[in-house]
Amino acid sequence: MENIKNYQIAEDLRQSSEYSQYIESLGWKSMRIQEGRIGFQIFMRRLGPVGIAKIQRVNLPLPWQKIDTFLKENKIMMCKIEPLDDGSQSLKFCDLLKKLGYKRSTWPLLGTKTLRVNLRPAENEIFNSFKKDCRYILRKCLVNNSRLAKNEFSVFYDIWKKSAKRKHLWIPSKTEYFALVEAYKNKVFCLTVDDQAGALVLIHKKTAFYYYAGATKEGTEANYPYLVVWEAMKEAKKQGCLVWDFEGIYDKRWPNKGWLGFSHFKKSFEGQEWEFLGSFEKWRWSF
Repeated sequence: MENIKNYQIAEDLRQSSEYSQYIESLGWKSMRIQEGRIGFQIFMRRLGPVGIAKIQRVNLPLPWQKIDTFLKENKIMMCKIEPLDDGSQSLKFCDLLKKLGYKRSTWPLLGTKTLRVNLRPAENEIFNSFKKDCRYILRKCLVNNSRLAKNEFSVFYDIWKKSAKRKHLWIPSKTEYFALVEAYKNKVFCLTVDDQAGALVLIHKKTAFYYYAGATKEGTEANYPYLVVWEAMKEAKKQGCLVWDFEGIYDKRWPNKGWLGFSHFKKSFEGQEWEFLGSFEKWRWSF
């Protein structure tokens, strides 16, 4: 098996200053807690006299006393923690969280399992690592002379909106979408193929996150989503990324049948499955 370090990331995008700017545009307040070398963001939102908070994709352990002080001072009713840890010390950390009053949540906010592709090898090596059917589809797409466009953000949003409508899925408003694009500035790009399929990719600390994607019925039938991912991987590699993160695949621990289809698609690109601890929450009723 390839070295697992090739699939580790320096930091999740939810801990970037760009994401902090974005989430504040949605009405959340972002605070940074620092203790020695440990630093992370905590997001808070007011609900009348109380509030809720979330700490996402952080390595454990954390400065728990500072967190408790923050929760008390801001009258946080519920705090949700979603660790970045890969599960190698799951029993240890689950026991720790339980002792601190955090119970495993039945409704994670983020995907509890993801798939990562190592972008360090040469392009042909990455391509040859894909599954046979994926390579076949890509070769067919590559000879069709399809129009590939970069950073036509409005075009992608329209594709995404059509895709969501067809699948009866909710997507953020165009205002929220462009707030994300504006926050990441030169650390975001999108690719579209023939105005029928596309993806939005966020970059943070040499990791490319496959954040949003969609395709029309025609684009899906033409297998354009495969071409979008491959071209986006190549673009991310050109921009210095070392890891591609698919931002979530099906996890039998929290089964959602709606994730099976796109998880099968993502797994066509092989890579390393990465399992997170999951989501934990703590409710506080006295301040």
